[in-house]
Amino acid sequence: MKVLFAFIISFFVVLSGFTQSNSQQLAQQEKVLFSLLTDLRNTKDDTKIDEANEIFRAEFAKTIAIDSAFYYPFTSLTSIGKIYSQDKLVRIFSWNIQYQADLTNNYCAFILKKDNKRGTITITELQKGGDPLKMLMYETVGPNNWYGALYYDIVDVKKGNKTYYTLLGYDANNAKSAIKFLDVLYFTGKIPSLGFPLFKNENTSAKRILFEYSARATMSMRYDKSRNKIIMDHLTPEVPKFKEFREFYVPDLSYDAYKWNGSQWELEEDVVAINDEKSKNLNLKAYDAENDTVINIPVKDKWEDPSDVNTPAGSNQHKAALPNDQGNTPATQEKEKSKKKTKPTKYKGVSYTNLGNKKKKK
Repeated sequence: MKVLFAFIISFFVVLSGFTQSNSQQLAQQEKVLFSLLTDLRNTKDDTKIDEANEIFRAEFAKTIAIDSAFYYPFTSLTSIGKIYSQDKLVRIFSWNIQYQADLTNNYCAFILKKDNKRGTITITELQKGGDPLKMLMYETVGPNNWYGALYYDIVDVKKGNKTYYTLLGYDANNAKSAIKFLDVLYFTGKIPSLGFPLFKNENTSAKRILFEYSARATMSMRYDKSRNKIIMDHLTPEVPKFKEFREFYVPDLSYDAYKWNGSQWELEEDVVAINDEKSKNLNLKAYDAENDTVINIPVKDKWEDPSDVNTPAGSNQHKAALPNDQGNTPATQEKEKSKKKTKPTKYKGVSYTNLGNKKKKK
């Protein structure tokens, strides 16, 4: 497996948006990246996948160093993660490669940090270190010893005069289990770090929170902006005797949450999780030339599934791992897997959470 190097680049950018020349250059580069990403997702030979990934990674690094790349959507690159912080000062790109022999994964990520005062953007490539995510529950890690994962949401929080970026992440892990987790990104000058004690579980604080569960199951973890909570499925072993083995943990139709109390994310158990119908829709603004006015166009907030055969990560190709794509199985099996989430557990006694093996009465 090829070891990726880490680097930090600072450069001046046009903070007001695209210039025409940069927009054209980025559009052309996106076509190149789309082709390389398609090649990467089509690569099934484990001996060649690192090489295909390195070609894509190098071209991607070159592309995001172009002025105004911070703002460019890269819409066609559907099988990589592209997220912004709420203050629009941080952008994170992340993607995986999966090895067919054992279904383990390797990850790549870039963090872009905008400094409005200096008119610069700093790019940091995260270098995967030796310790996996499960071994780093209590550690702060830097760009050169990253654990490797995907990030799919950012929640900004203020503590004192400093902004911390709460990350919702996903590790496809292996054929037996997957991991969702909460982490904290913060900056010391231009340098990013991951892991800060913002999570409160009863009388203890944690730098990150991990939820390992069966790869056959689907775990939900999302930020509810209206209630300022991160809501997640509560996990329990399929049978009590498997409580020490996380690959047998599945959702049990109850929910826990972390609520921001002004200084920490505080654990709340047995919350009621209700989807707001309004959250399922988006309003796009468009100009109505006939009436000389701006109108709202309601559309469904639909995620484009990279396992679709019409995307670079078709279900018969090398698979991109995304948070709702946890078993790394073909799309036809994804429906069957999602059904297992709603199947009630036969065990009605005490369940065991991933939060310090704390027992939870059912």
